[in-house]
Amino acid sequence: MSQSKVVSYFDQVVNFDDNPVPLGPFTTPPDRLLKGDPSQAIATYASGEEGRLIAGLWESEPGKWKAVAERQEFCYIISGKVIISDVKGQSRLYSAGESFMLPYGFDGYWEVLETCQKYYVILQD
Repeated sequence: MSQSKVVSYFDQVVNFDDNPVPLGPFTTPPDRLLKGDPSQAIATYASGEEGRLIAGLWESEPGKWKAVAERQEFCYIISGKVIISDVKGQSRLYSAGESFMLPYGFDGYWEVLETCQKYYVILQD
C-alpha cells in the first residue's frame, strides 16, 4: 500500500488583515493624470507569475486619471467613492463594500471623489 504525501499550502495563504504591510508612495504618471494632484500610496501583499500577478492595498486622494489598459484588475472598495468611466461616456459610481473587475484592454478613467482605499488583484502583461 503506497502512502501519498499530503501537501499543505496553508502557510502561503495571505491574510490582508494580519500584519498589514506598510504603505509606500505611489504616483500616477503625469501623462495619465487628468485632474488634481492626488497623494497616493500602495502596499503589495502578494505577487506571483514572475511579477505578472500582484495583490495589495492602494489608497488615493481625489483626482482623475487614464486607466491602465494592459491588465485585468479586480477591486474591492474599502472606503471612499470612485467613478469608473469608459471613453464612450458610460460610468458607474462605486463606494465602500462594492467590488468590480476591469477587463484587459479597458479604455477609460478612474475618478476618486472621496479619499479611497481598495484591495486589488492585478494580472498584467
